[in-house]
Amino acid sequence: MDSNADIVKALEQIARILTGIALRDLGEGDQIKKIARLKSCGLQNAEIARMLGTTANTVNVAVHSLKSKKKTTSKTSKKKARSVKRR
Repeated sequence: MDSNADIVKALEQIARILTGIALRDLGEGDQIKKIARLKSCGLQNAEIARMLGTTANTVNVAVHSLKSKKKTTSKTSKKKARSVKRR
């Protein structure tokens, strides 16, 4: 029977393969998009950093930036919806 270390190693390999599949349509310079896609899969920032070969801090900053953009977009959409209702 496989040891726990062998099982962990196999699972990490599967994770790398799935990451490759999830990110295959994104180019090299699309790190923010890659982070957003992996975050939407439920991965933690440290896991994303390890998969992309970057630091956890880089991922934290990117996630914060994505959240800020989402809030801005959300506020803009709400304002547009209110203005349409008033007409």
